[in-house]
Amino acid sequence: MTSLSRSERKRLVASGVPALVVAVVLAAAYLLGLLGATRARVGDLLFAVRPAAAARSTVIVGIDQKSYQALLPQHGPLSAWPRTLYAQALDALAAAGPRVIAFAIFFDASRPEDAQLADAMRRAGRVIVPVVAQGPRAFDPRPGVAQEFDDFVRPAATVRRGAFDEGLANITTGRDSVVRSLPLLLRAKGEDVPSLALTIVAHYTRRNVVLDGRPEASFVRAAGRAIPVGEHDTMRINFLGPPSEPEDGGPFRIVSFADVLAGGFDPELVRDRIVLLGPTIRGVDEHATPTTGDTRMWGVEILGNAVETVLHQRFLVPATPPTTVLLIALMALAAALVVARWRPLPAGLAVVAGLALYGTTAAVLFDSGVVLDLIYPPAALLISFAAALASRLVLEQAEQRIVREAMGRYLSPAVSQWVLADPRRLRLGGETREMTVLFNDLRQFTTLAHALPPQTLVTLLNTYRAEMADVVFRNDGVLAQYAGDAIEAFWNAPMDQPDHARRACETTLDMVAALERLRPVFAARGWPHLDLGVGVNTGQMVVGNMGSKDRLIYTAVGDPVNVAARLEGLSKEYGVHVVVGEATVAAAPEAFVYRFLDLVAVKGRAEPLRCYEVMARAGALAPAARERLARYQEAIDRYRSRRWEDALRLLEALDREMPGDGPVVLYRRRARALLVAPPPDDWDGVFVAETK
Repeated sequence: MTSLSRSERKRLVASGVPALVVAVVLAAAYLLGLLGATRARVGDLLFAVRPAAAARSTVIVGIDQKSYQALLPQHGPLSAWPRTLYAQALDALAAAGPRVIAFAIFFDASRPEDAQLADAMRRAGRVIVPVVAQGPRAFDPRPGVAQEFDDFVRPAATVRRGAFDEGLANITTGRDSVVRSLPLLLRAKGEDVPSLALTIVAHYTRRNVVLDGRPEASFVRAAGRAIPVGEHDTMRINFLGPPSEPEDGGPFRIVSFADVLAGGFDPELVRDRIVLLGPTIRGVDEHATPTTGDTRMWGVEILGNAVETVLHQRFLVPATPPTTVLLIALMALAAALVVARWRPLPAGLAVVAGLALYGTTAAVLFDSGVVLDLIYPPAALLISFAAALASRLVLEQAEQRIVREAMGRYLSPAVSQWVLADPRRLRLGGETREMTVLFNDLRQFTTLAHALPPQTLVTLLNTYRAEMADVVFRNDGVLAQYAGDAIEAFWNAPMDQPDHARRACETTLDMVAALERLRPVFAARGWPHLDLGVGVNTGQMVVGNMGSKDRLIYTAVGDPVNVAARLEGLSKEYGVHVVVGEATVAAAPEAFVYRFLDLVAVKGRAEPLRCYEVMARAGALAPAARERLARYQEAIDRYRSRRWEDALRLLEALDREMPGDGPVVLYRRRARALLVAPPPDDWDGVFVAETK
């Protein structure tokens, strides 16, 4: 198993701590019941994403607009209709053979025609009438504990005697006045009355309606079913769909009350079914439900949804508190992990995908009757993601500040910004690249070290290094390392620099110019005269973070690096500041004026190396200097073709014009020596370097 790096552990802690805090706070808020109304409203969305289903066992006989308009002229408003109309409807329905008929109309006040209605109820058989509980007196929120009321308002005595049974018609609304559940049992004056829906199902299934439950139980048994209950012994209604319409259809088939009276309905619609009779007129007994939207649902249809929920055991069971708390913790953990492991964009996409997956899972489980909380677990994912991301960004900014300060010691600002944009660019392993490397060395440093006090020597070195480092950075080079008085720099890593050879040669000229600026400053302080040597070479090198596990440096290794170091050592041999290899000249042939120095046999290389001096930028050499360079090259050509007398004559003329020119002095000395002691016939003019 791969262990986490220190950086990964820091990111994990930076992401995990705020996510843990978020999880604890949200879990506490959930257990305290905060945001209950919001959770209910958001949970209603699960009904919207589920397709509507048709009622399987329940039919509504609706006192609709058609019935109202037909009966209004003769009987007046709905409240004044004679109960003989309901008796007539019961006889018509009973002839079709329904199993249970239930009224969603309250017959409280006595009327002369009550006896006729009661007789019709007896003829029809299983007819159930509603009871209403009034005046809540005590509340106990524990599941399985009934809510206690002052009294029950029952139908008129004659009607009640004719009915087969009665049931509680009360419904429960939330703080937002939305009906989502109904009480299964209410108590008043020591008497328990089950809900109308439960009573209907009990008689439809020929089961006992008595509830068998206990305080603090999460379900009760009634009508042969284990019914999950919540606060105040209520059952959540699993609505089949949006409100039904007599003409447009919907979950429930609605038969017009007028058609029943006229005998103009299909008896098969009600045979062996539950028939609910109630008003379906807009503005009468309407309520908001999770599926209504702008349209309200009639009380009789709410009753139908409750009946279908109990009868077919389509119960909605909320996830238990331990399950929801676990989901909150898992969501927070997931957010912390994606933030710790991934960059912000993919982490954000993963969070979006996680929300989509959670929503899909909630919808699938909802169809199976399991209700997941749609507020707290998603909020845990989102808030934990935001908190973890903010914490990680703060950590990364602090780390980048430290890294920027550290990189500022060996990378230019431009290269630093490029690396910081994607730290993976500074590869931990090595990679092979064509690069140009530069070595800068102070001459006579050993003598200086003995001649100057330590404090003065350190000040001198720091001043010199700072100036040279600025030159490297201005040309976007990487300052690989300091070694005593030596400086190593390179180009074309980690950032691609196609003109790396040109940048390195530009740096050599800038270093010489910087030294010229430093000399008066050093002289004013009484410090000795300084000189430098620079070697530059181009080739394939291995570059990367190298060293031990405790100390890494970003540097380059390879034969071209060794050659550059040897070229720097040759600069003193030829009396010049800068010596570059032929590969560097080939990589930047037009950018500078070069002077051929020699063909040198370098230790470790089979082939001799052509080395050159960088004299000036292209076009910057004065005409007289160009003419001198041409004569110098002519002298070198004659020297190499064994015409040493001609070469010596040209070299002496050049020396008289500009005494002390290192290569001229060197070749003049060599020409004289060869005239005295000519080399063998196979002499190729190669100089064997003795220095490293």
